Order: sequence, then structure tokens, then C-alpha cells
Amino acid sequence: MRRRWLVVLAALAATVGFILPGAPAQAQEPEPEKTYKLVPYVISDPELVKDPERIRQEFAENLNLDRLGIQPATSDGPSASTMSRALAADPVSYVVDSSRFPGGAKPADIYDYATEEQCREHRDQATQDAGWIKNRFSYCQEHVVFIPAVACVIPPYISCEVEGEYISVNTLRGQGKVGGHLNDPAKLRWADFLLDVDVTVATGPFAQPTAKMKASIECDGGYRNPTIPVEEEYACFPGPNKSTEKPVPQWAIDDDAYFELLSDARAPDAANGEQIAVGEFHIEYDFSIPWHFQFMDTESPKGGLRFDSAWYLSRASTDKLGSVFDRAVPGMSMDKADQGIMGAAVHIEEARANPAATVPIKAGKVLHGATPGDPLHRLPRAKSADHRARADRNRTVSTNYCATVAMPAQPTTGGPFDCDEYALASTYEGSARWEFEQAPQYELDHSVRWVNRSQNQEAGRRTGRWYANDRLLDQDPFFITIVDGADGGGGGGGGGGGDVDNPPTVSAGPDRVGNEGVPVILHGVASDDNGAPGVGWSYTAGPDVDAGAACTFADAHAGITTITCTDDGTFTVSLTANDGVNAAVSDSATVTLHNVAPAIGGTVLTNPGTSAATAETTDEGTVTPDSWAVFRAGDPVTLRVPFADPGTNDTHTCTVAWDDGTNESVTGQNHACERTHAFAHAGMYTIAATVTDDDGGTDQAETMVVVYDPEGGFATEGGILESPAGALTSDPQQTGKLHVQFNVKYQPGETGPVPGGGKVSARLDGSDFSLDSTSLEWLVVTPNGRVAVKGSGNVNGDAGYGFVAYGDDGQDSIRLVVWPLSSGQIPGTAKTYDNRPSIEYDLDRFDPQGLEAGSVIVHS
Repeated sequence: MRRRWLVVLAALAATVGFILPGAPAQAQEPEPEKTYKLVPYVISDPELVKDPERIRQEFAENLNLDRLGIQPATSDGPSASTMSRALAADPVSYVVDSSRFPGGAKPADIYDYATEEQCREHRDQATQDAGWIKNRFSYCQEHVVFIPAVACVIPPYISCEVEGEYISVNTLRGQGKVGGHLNDPAKLRWADFLLDVDVTVATGPFAQPTAKMKASIECDGGYRNPTIPVEEEYACFPGPNKSTEKPVPQWAIDDDAYFELLSDARAPDAANGEQIAVGEFHIEYDFSIPWHFQFMDTESPKGGLRFDSAWYLSRASTDKLGSVFDRAVPGMSMDKADQGIMGAAVHIEEARANPAATVPIKAGKVLHGATPGDPLHRLPRAKSADHRARADRNRTVSTNYCATVAMPAQPTTGGPFDCDEYALASTYEGSARWEFEQAPQYELDHSVRWVNRSQNQEAGRRTGRWYANDRLLDQDPFFITIVDGADGGGGGGGGGGGDVDNPPTVSAGPDRVGNEGVPVILHGVASDDNGAPGVGWSYTAGPDVDAGAACTFADAHAGITTITCTDDGTFTVSLTANDGVNAAVSDSATVTLHNVAPAIGGTVLTNPGTSAATAETTDEGTVTPDSWAVFRAGDPVTLRVPFADPGTNDTHTCTVAWDDGTNESVTGQNHACERTHAFAHAGMYTIAATVTDDDGGTDQAETMVVVYDPEGGFATEGGILESPAGALTSDPQQTGKLHVQFNVKYQPGETGPVPGGGKVSARLDGSDFSLDSTSLEWLVVTPNGRVAVKGSGNVNGDAGYGFVAYGDDGQDSIRLVVWPLSSGQIPGTAKTYDNRPSIEYDLDRFDPQGLEAGSVIVHS
């Protein structure tokens, strides 16, 4: 329903982006014109996120949200709010249970990502600008996007009406990563994001099929204390999945979007430092509504994340680089009721509760690490010799005190015992702090106690694994909280049934696009109210997939895994979760794979047509025979063209053009094309081979062979030509007369390829360039009167040079190519002389230069 207001206040005009002009002095008013505007609001107030209808009602009554304390979005970010929130006493933090790391083992699910339902359960935190950080890898942020479409008529007065409204409650989930991105796993860090757009209202122009909304991710980043030259723009930037655009009605049906943020680095190594990059990200919403324009940016609140390449975190190369949401202080809980660590947990709790009662005795002792506002700071022993020395000294100071007479005796039961210390030796607040910081006030600011050895070492193993798993770097703050699981046991007597065991929830993640034969990441998530359920992936090939295609999963029982398929087409992947109690639950996503063209010679291009395109070498081999291979006329020449194709289900056709008028087409077998051909006459033949797969992808390669005939004749050549500038590479400006002579032939009875008679010589006037042959390799005389001879010789009296001399009887023209043999047995780019510079050496393509005097004579 449209509502109309007649307003004469300039304040309203400012609200919707208009300026109220004066009424013209004329007898008849011109026909008024309408102006159409979209007024964007991005709102994070938790009460309004819970009740977006209240926003709609307020705007309908007042044409603004001033009474709610909400202003329109600006180019600097989302809507400003005057609604106050209570400030927390401590910084934002999260806590994980040390039981996630029994025996110092890596958890089965290192991430423990938040589900969409969990984000909504923590809406009060998720609607904060910083979002709710469930743990180091899991971020949630919720906000309302409210866009009224306003039409106003000016002059002679302002008459405005709301023609339609858009409201959605959007949940952005960020997911940090351990390991590199598939495009460059050795050094490219990444994080991905899932956006759920819950459209609750779309009326007026927003309901039209032509109304579109595009959601894009943006990130402003920088490198922190770089030890190597870096460009700030690569600290945090969107990956290939940077935006999703759909009609607004489609968003109401298909409400998900998937994004990636990347950060470039070098491979993790001590010489490169931790390569920390920090980024501030947000989602930008762009609406395309006919006749309306969006006069302000529409951006979500900004969140923060960190990318790092800390080589010391793990021995596993895949764990050395990753990304985390670092705007929360990490915390780990230790349970006094946990038999595995109880002694260590009790020591920490009692020492911090009454530091003056601990040993060594010190009045006014301070022990940190109980809260996120008073944290400890990690000291990674493996980072350097200096770090190792400080951590070892922390331990030594503590154990030395335990060996003194001031230390209480060990208990008579419950052993064997360790000398346990707090603060931990793996922190900068450890017992040797005062020595390394030259700060006497910190001396004796630690506690030592006899603790059961097994419990003490188990606590240490869990802490060490937590450091690595949650990517706590050098100097990172953290805290340890102590709980007593025996106090909150719940449980109760008889008379009632237990809690209802709900079915698990499962999501196969967003649809994915990739290439045949190349792993594609699947982002599945499953959860259950009684722990992680068992999961399994399966797939079904679509009707556009060729028979025989197959797919494999890197780990079919992990939510986040990869799928690799042997052919292109559309595949449906399904993730099934089973909690062992309820019926299994499944969800599906679509994987669309593009064809990858075959690649001759063992190099295949992955991710073609994208910024992530890379060439990967395989073991397929190279084309044979090599260029410049020598054969006698009439002898068989066997061509073998190996090729790679990640789509192993593809079939291939090979076509060969032999350069003598003969063409062939055969089916490729075992990733190679192989054909044999005999050349009837001497010549230099450039053989072209083309490999095409059954989807139209193609690649081509060439190789040139030299064919001689001892009975094909000989040639004499003698003449003068004007040597052009650039021919002599040692003096590119040198020109002058080049004198060339050769008389080369096969002697009677010779089988070749080396001719037994003749020599080649050349002189360039005005320079010190001269060539005298010392040996010959082959002679080619073609039926159409062309000649080429290859050999080696001396240049200016120095040995070690190769040459090819060409001639054309019909045009009395020649070409001379000379190069140092140190650069190879055939001519390349390091030439000494070439009067017709080119990379073409085939007698059909050699482009000779005419003689000013003399001739080329071919004797058949």
C-alpha cells in the first residue's frame, strides 16, 4: 500500500537526498516531475534485527528512522546508531575446552565452525560491529538491510511516497583456514565467507523480475612489519568468488552467496618472517532497480582477520600458513574435574587466587592470565635460538627453585611429581622475565608446585596443541580459565525422561565451479547437539556427463574436502550426517566442471581463463623426434606426440601435417599420438601435430626434421651481398659487403649424413668477422633448387662456432647463420651473425637475401 505525504520542511528533503528549490513566479506551474531514490539502511541493533517489521512501521510513519536513533548508510559504512550498548569490562574473547586436544592430538575438526543457527543464538554478539567470534576460525555478523524506494515530486512542494520496500536479515559467516589455497597451496593464504540473505519484504519495484541485488566482498589490508618487499594491495583481496548477483525475487528463494578473501605471501620460512597481513572486510550491497538509483553505498559492518605464514607452528607444511579472526583474545579452559589435568588446573586456580601464598614467597606478587583483559603472551620456543633460550631459561629458573630447601617436600602419595610452574614457560610472563627484560620488579613473579607428572605433562601437551591449532603466534595474548565440571553436572533423579536427541543439521555448502581433473573444494558443515555426527559424501553425475566419468573425494568422511572428477559436466554432491540415533540427514550442492584442453609435451593449464590459471608439468614426456633431427630420404620417421589431459575420461583425435602434402588423422592412445612416415625427397620439413579432445579442447606442436639424400645433387655458391645493420651482433651498426663461398657435395658411394667434400667461408668487409668451416654435418639439396649445409668452424680464427648456410638457385639468394656452440648445437637467440634475423630455419621459410654479385647453382 502506498502512502503519500505533503511536506514543506527542508529537513525531509535532506533525509531523502533532495534540495528544496524556490517556487517559480509564473501563472501556470509546469508539469511536475518525479525523482526516484533508494534510501539505504544497514542496521545492526539486536532488537531491530530480531524485529525488522518495527523498522518498516517507523519509516512508514515518519519517512525516517530518527526516533529509533538510526541514520541512513553513508559512504563510510553502515547506518550510524545513537542507541547505546553496555561496554564489556574485558575485550572480546572466546574459550575452547582443553579436552579438544587429548594427548596433544589434533582434533578431528580443527575448525568447529559456527552454524547459521548458532549465529542467531548469539545474536547479541553477532550484531556487534566486530561480530561474534566463536573461535579463532569462526566469525558471525548479523544485520538488517532496509531499502525504501521513495518517489518525490518537486516543485511547487515536496510530495513523497514510498513505492516499495526491501528488508532482509543477513547473516555473514567467516571461516578461517589452515593451509594454502588450491590455486597456490605453498603460499597463498585464504578465508571464505557464507552469506545468508533472508528476504522478509520485497514490494513495489523490488518485486519485479528486473530488480537485482549484488552482494560483493571487499577488504582493505596491509602487511604488519614486513621483512621482505611487499605490495599492500595483496595483503587482503577478493578471490575469484568475489560477488553474487541475482534478481531480488531469486534471493528470496536461493538465499546463499559464497566469497573468498586471499592474501599473497612467500613460502613459510624463517627468512621471510611470519608475513602477517591484516584485513578489514565488509559486504557491499548494490541494487539495480529500474528508474531508481542508490545514492549512498550500502555496506555491512566491518570485521577483521589476520593471515600468517608462521613456519614454527607445525612440522606439517600444510599447517604453517593460515588465517584467523584475530579481534578476540583466545582462551582455553581447564577443568578441575578432568582426571587427566586436574593437578595442573588446581595449581593455576589457587596460585592466581592467592599469589602471596605461593612459592617462592614474595609480597605483592602478580600472576597474569586469568582474563582476556589481563592476558599472558605466547613465547614460541621453536621460532629462533633467542626464543628457545628464553623458554628454556624460564624452565630452569623454576626447576632450580624446586631444588632448593625453600621448596616444600613432595607429597607422600599421588606421585611421581613434576615441578610445575605458572606462568607457563611458553610465555613472556614466565619465571625468567625479569632477567630478559632487565626489570627487577618481575623477579619471583611466578609460582611452583609439585604436580602429578602425568597430569602436568598432559596439560602441557594440550596447551602446545592449542597454540598450534588456534595459530597463536609470537606475542599473541591469551588467557586460561579454570572450571569445575563437577559443579554443573545437572543430572537429577528419576521420574523424568532425558533430553530429546535432535537430528543433526547438515549443509553441503555453496555450489562450486571448477575444472575436470582438478580438485574442487567442498565446504560441508554438520553439527549435532550431542557432538560431531558422522558424515559421508557421495555424488551423482548429471545427464551432460560422458559415460565412464568418475569422481573421488580426498576424504569422503570430512565436511571440508575436495572432489576430483575425470570429465567435465554437472555433478550433484550430497553430504549425509548420521548421529547414530535419528534418521540420517542429507543436503546437496552442484559442482560444475569445465573442460580442460589437452596439452602437448606434458604441460597442462589448470583453471584456464581465470586469474588463477597455472601451468603444471606432468610426466607425459616431450615430442619426438627433436627439432633438427636428421634422417635419410626414404627412411622411416616416427613421430610421437605425448600429451597431458586432467580429464582422464576424455578421448582424443590427433591430426598430423607432414609438410610434404601428406595429412593424417588418428585416435590418440595412452595419452600419445604415434605415426610413421617416409619422406621421398631431401628437405627440411616442419611437422605440425594437433591434439583435440572430445569436448573441442585443442593444442598444437611443431618439430622440424632434416632429410638428406646423398644422391640428390650438390651446390656451389659464391657471391657478394650488402650485410644489413644488426646482422653482426657484436657490432649491430656494422654494414658492408659480405663475401660468401661454398662448394659442398657427397662423394660417390657416401651414405651420409656428413658430406665428404667441400667447405664454407665468409668475410665481412670493414669488420673482423670471418668464418672458415672446419667440419660439416649434413647437406640438403631439394628438387626445387634450394640448398642448406650445416657444420662448425672458426670465427676470426677461434674455434667453437656452428653455422648453417642457405641458398636458393632460382633467386640467387642466401642466408648465413653463425652462433657460438656454447649456447647449443642448433641456432637460438645467442647468434654471432645472421643477415636475415629470424627464428625460422625450414628451407621453405628461411627468407634469403639476394646477391649483388655472384650466383647459387644447384647441380641435380
